[in-house]
Amino acid sequence: MQKYSYNCIDKSIILPYFKKYYVALFFKLVPKWLTANFITLISTSFMLLILFMSIKFPDLSTELFAALFAFCIHAYVVGDHLDGMQAKETNTGSALGEFFDHYLDVYNGAIVFFVLTILFRPLPDELFYLFMFFSCIAFAATNMEELERNELIFGYLGTLEGLIVLFFFLISWVVPEIRGWWQQEMLFGYPNYYIMIFGLGLGYVATVVDIFLRLKYSPIQFNVFVICSTILAYILFTMHLDHMIGWLILMLYCGEYIAKVMRSYLLSQKHQYPDRIITVLICLICINHFIQIIPELNVRWILISAIVYLSLKVVWLFGLTIFNLRSHWYWVNP
Repeated sequence: MQKYSYNCIDKSIILPYFKKYYVALFFKLVPKWLTANFITLISTSFMLLILFMSIKFPDLSTELFAALFAFCIHAYVVGDHLDGMQAKETNTGSALGEFFDHYLDVYNGAIVFFVLTILFRPLPDELFYLFMFFSCIAFAATNMEELERNELIFGYLGTLEGLIVLFFFLISWVVPEIRGWWQQEMLFGYPNYYIMIFGLGLGYVATVVDIFLRLKYSPIQFNVFVICSTILAYILFTMHLDHMIGWLILMLYCGEYIAKVMRSYLLSQKHQYPDRIITVLICLICINHFIQIIPELNVRWILISAIVYLSLKVVWLFGLTIFNLRSHWYWVNP
């Protein structure tokens, strides 16, 4: 592994002011012994909390759900910047810290999207799978660019800006009069709150377009991932599966590939392909979709089995990467 250095170009308009005048207020409360990696885990726990709440208590009032969601997003966003500030302050920045921070963001981003669709229930299948697909491609493309260019680039309007807009939207949802306006129909019969869904989708697409305008090429490994993700999203849409199942398999297929991309970058390895077993399985399911050899019920169980397999694979890659970079793990700051 080459000597690590964090190569990041962040063009965010808001970020410098957000960190200097807002996050800095919370940074004063962070004890110096607390490691950046633990701050990352704490911030991620808020995303897991809102995911648990949305699944365990589906009958929560929409305004209470929005308030809890806003609180968790705020805690996550602040923590997501506190870890970097703590690493810089204590001189403990490392490849492990980057992996922890950015890899968990893949799942945190997926959780934000999924919980948002629960707030907007019911979300049509075509929009759910379309924007989940865009989300996966955007995260994968961002990490693929870092591997190809040896630097991570965030645009002028990125994740931070999107989450801040989402936070204020959720706060406005708590106010009955404003929530009433959001629920009114706009063009083509969609409620006004679909502005947030379409805004997220445009953000994902803009990210991918911006990346390829800089790269001017697309690695074959990434192309395989995009093609298989497209087929998978289409099959999930046509089967009208429960959104939880579709969300899990898309997120895990994306997470498995991104874990390999990040390992390739941080450990100076070759760019790897997405999981070959699942890739072949996706192709077989696609063929079956047109010739109907296997009953749809069996295909559902195959997809559930794929979720179990990918979960184990992701845990293995996550643990293996931590083991490879274990020299950078601290229980307390030195």
